[in-house]
Amino acid sequence: MLLIHQRLAELYAISSKRPLTPEETSEQQHCLQANAVYCWEMGRLNIEGQLAAQTGDTVWQEEIRAQLLEVQSSGKAAKRRK
Repeated sequence: MLLIHQRLAELYAISSKRPLTPEETSEQQHCLQANAVYCWEMGRLNIEGQLAAQTGDTVWQEEIRAQLLEVQSSGKAAKRRK
C-alpha cells in the first residue's frame, strides 16, 4: 500500500463525519490522480508480464518483475529501456 492509499482512506473517513475543506478536497483529487496512474502502470506491467511469459522471454520477465516491485513500493517505475 502506498501512502496515497492511506491518505485516501483517511480523507474518506473524514468526509463521512464532515465535509472536506477545500485543501482536503484538493489533496483528495491529487491522491485520486496518483492512484489512477498507479493502477494504469500496474495494469500495463501485468499485461506485459503475461506477454513475456507467453513468449518465453525470461529477460523481459525479470525486467517487468523489477518494475512491478518498484511501482508497488514507490508508485513509479524507472524509465523503460527501448
